[in-house]
Amino acid sequence: MTEVLTDIRKTWERIFDQKGFLKGEINFTLREFEEKRGDSEVDNLFKSVETLTDINDTQIYRLRELAYGNIIDANSQLNEALTLCANFPILEESFKQSTLLHENRKKRKDQWEDVMDGITANYSKINEEFEQREADLKKTYKTMESKLI
Repeated sequence: MTEVLTDIRKTWERIFDQKGFLKGEINFTLREFEEKRGDSEVDNLFKSVETLTDINDTQIYRLRELAYGNIIDANSQLNEALTLCANFPILEESFKQSTLLHENRKKRKDQWEDVMDGITANYSKINEEFEQREADLKKTYKTMESKLI
């Protein structure tokens, strides 16, 4: 029974107790960062801090000035567009009441009526000519028939 228990304990330690493996991984990671890379990470961090400080000291002020100028321009253009939009109903109403618009509509209506009158006159003329020719043909055929008989 004790042999079975020792075997179970050894199996459990192999499967679930990973202290040895973890200790080796930790030592490898520490060695990797301390020995191989040295202070390169610290140097990279200092370079990043220098770059950020430079950007903060010079570029942010310039960016703020550019943004402020563009915002003012955009604001003035937006106000101009809003005034045009506000004036639009007034302009629309003045065009609706404009006599020029009504006169042009009346001219187009008169021209349309003239065109339609001309078309109906031409149709009636064509119909009259057709009826006349039909009557002439009937006379001609009647005379031909009478000569044959």
